[in-house]
Amino acid sequence: MRKDRLGFVGLGAMGAPIARRLAAAGFPVALFDRDPARLATLEGTANLSRAADLAELERDADILLTCLPSEKAVCEVAAALRRPVLFLLDLSTVRPTTARTLHAELAGRGIRYVECPSIGGPAEAEAGTLLLLLSGDPTDIERIRPLLPTIGNRARIVGGPGAASRVAIVASALGLVQLAAIAEALALLAADGGDLDGFVEALAEAGETVAKPCLATAARRMGERRAAVTRTLRIAAKDAALAEGLAEEVGLDLPLFRRTAELFRAALGEGLGEDDLTSIARVVERETGLRIVRDATAGRTA
Repeated sequence: MRKDRLGFVGLGAMGAPIARRLAAAGFPVALFDRDPARLATLEGTANLSRAADLAELERDADILLTCLPSEKAVCEVAAALRRPVLFLLDLSTVRPTTARTLHAELAGRGIRYVECPSIGGPAEAEAGTLLLLLSGDPTDIERIRPLLPTIGNRARIVGGPGAASRVAIVASALGLVQLAAIAEALALLAADGGDLDGFVEALAEAGETVAKPCLATAARRMGERRAAVTRTLRIAAKDAALAEGLAEEVGLDLPLFRRTAELFRAALGEGLGEDDLTSIARVVERETGLRIVRDATAGRTA
């Protein structure tokens, strides 16, 4: 049985590993990205080829996948599509209102649109362990289902147009609010002369009673001046702004979401966009006049 021919747009931290996994699973994947350097990193990989432009990608693909860093980029690609019977599987995260608009506009051109944002980051994309959130016409979802096990190890249909985007935004914002709270907690710890390493160890030992292991990991990384990038602050700032905007759209005043978005905006303004998302701790340091530091000599178990 012939595997679907895939077109893939967007080869960033999430898109590149997903494209590689699809190719390794035997799907022929044609690639397009505005950045030639990203395309160059995938050259020579079996089942991967480079398309000259978006028009070539659309012409030859059975299913087109997009994994783009901004709503504007998603809308630009969608606006350029013209071929009926094409399936568009969008792995990006956009506002629910935008997703609903795309569903309607693309359907008017005979193009089937399925939202498929995910919960997870580049490491999960590399390992194929993303949680995929799906919304769209049930028949369309069934059509693209053969791709899903290669992209993630779990998939959940969460409703009609806009539903997957809503769940993805709120889930991401919840994690970012936790990061903001950790940064402020570490500032409070520093103000009283506390030891970061000892605090992290206590968190890790407390387990589920106080915090999940990821919180201890985030606290540890905030104590590093330049933590290795697991997810760029720029993308996290985009997600925080989407959540803030969604709250405004539905008429809710959510101070925690607003404060989180403000922290990430400030971090962007300080030139931290390409740093790890835990670098929002640097903003809290500036605001409080305190320095989050690590001291490996204190806070050990008695």
